[in-house]
Order: sequence, then structure tokens, then C-alpha cells
Amino acid sequence: MSLLNTIIKSAHAADIDVGGIKGIGPFGFENVGVSGSETKTQLGNILSTVITTLTVVGGLAFVIFFTLGGLKWLTAGGDKAKVSEAQAQMTQGVIGLVAIVVGLFVTGIVGGVLGIDFLNPFSILFPNI
Repeated sequence: MSLLNTIIKSAHAADIDVGGIKGIGPFGFENVGVSGSETKTQLGNILSTVITTLTVVGGLAFVIFFTLGGLKWLTAGGDKAKVSEAQAQMTQGVIGLVAIVVGLFVTGIVGGVLGIDFLNPFSILFPNI
């Protein structure tokens, strides 16, 4: 029985800090004592984390696409079809990066209008600094 308890204890998930959100939804877990400004801050923290994660993933995708396009160009061996395919891949990577930057710009404007700081992930990651 102690072996089973050891396995179960090691498989138990740890608590995750989600920024003070105690519960949401129609299941009786509403935050009764949470003010509107706290909810606004919690929403900003969640959206900031999501936007930061998507930006990092998009930036890494750009680096991968651009690098693979450059490698295709280098290994094309003078074949015009392969060179144009490599150029197209590199161009698509740059277009994706421009879309990410424009998205961040629009998100910053929307956050400024709504008064929510979407683009400040460091206040979430390092709250004591």
C-alpha cells in the first residue's frame, strides 16, 4: 500500500499561481469580494501573458522560416525555381514578423484606450522588481 501512496503522491499536480483569480463562471465560484479594478488587473495579467507567449512563438517561427529559406537559397545550386522558392519562404517569414509587430502596435493602442496594460509582462514575471 505504501508503494501505491508513493506513486499517487508523486503524480499529484502542484498548485499554480494564476494571479489571485479565485474562480470564475456560473458554477458558484465567483469572486464575491473582488472589485472592478482587481478584475481589470487580473484580465490584463492573463492577456499580457498570452500576448507575450504568442509573440515569442511568432518570433521563433520567423527565425526558423527565415533560416530555412536562407539554407534553401544556399543549397539551390543556381536553380532558379529553388532560389525563387527560398525567396518566397523568406518573404513570407518577413511578412509574418511584420504582422506580429503590427498586432503588437494595435494591441498597445487598444490597451491604452481601455486602460489595461496588456504589454507589460515583466510586472507579472518579476513582481518584486
